[in-house]
Amino acid sequence: MQVLKEEIRKKILDVAENMFYQNGFEDTTTRNIAKEVGVSVSNLYLYYKNKETIFYEIIDGFYKYFINSIETFFKHDDSDNNMDASIGYFVKKIITTDRRKFVILCNRSKGTKYEGFKQQIAGILNSHMKMQVKKDLIKDPLILDILAKNFIEGIIELAGNYKGECWLEDSVNTLVKYHMKGMEQFM
Repeated sequence: MQVLKEEIRKKILDVAENMFYQNGFEDTTTRNIAKEVGVSVSNLYLYYKNKETIFYEIIDGFYKYFINSIETFFKHDDSDNNMDASIGYFVKKIITTDRRKFVILCNRSKGTKYEGFKQQIAGILNSHMKMQVKKDLIKDPLILDILAKNFIEGIIELAGNYKGECWLEDSVNTLVKYHMKGMEQFM
């Protein structure tokens, strides 16, 4: 009986995360992961049943963290005068916690149970925005859907193009100010 080594398991996860980030779930194969790790495909299967198992081992924890974080965040007081800073802090925290997993979830999870993640978080934001706006100012709910999707796309772009802490601070602040100033017209 072969003894499984924790360092091999960790290397499989590290290599797979990098491949999922670079290529997406669909274009990553167990053969490519095994080759990069330096093990045979059959040896890889001793550690993980299939590519999906590897993917979920990498992503499930971050998904739960993100959903819990966003649900907690939306319990905030919208009359807070410092809302721009609160939203900015939340966005920066998500990106700095694990921007690669965030990007994988949003843009590189096609073929998994998470392929609708980006739409899910845009929907959560849209629902929150609907509760905040004056109903008579938004004639077509499509507008809020577009605004929510655009804000989420901006966050994903920042996560995918990360250039350092100072850059992130400036970029997130700009994105949040732009979003909040636009939303003020409807509140």
